Amino acid sequence: MRKLKEQLHSNRIKIILKEQGINQKQLSLLTKLNESHLSKIILGQRRCISLPIAFLIANALDKKIEEVFIAKKEIKKVNNEDGD
Repeated sequence: MRKLKEQLHSNRIKIILKEQGINQKQLSLLTKLNESHLSKIILGQRRCISLPIAFLIANALDKKIEEVFIAKKEIKKVNNEDGD
């Protein structure tokens, strides 16, 4: 059996912040996310983030989630006991 798993490939947060004239600290205040955690997301060091956090960031930037985050699809084999 194959299972489709998506991971973040990249994000456009840095570009959007520049376009909107706001900085990372201001985004942190808008989202109520820890600056360190947000920084790791922006730098691509956190590729698996929760959907609620992704929506928080997108909403704070007044963008659709797919305008902020770019997903990379990976197909992984999943073994099960039935041998499927």
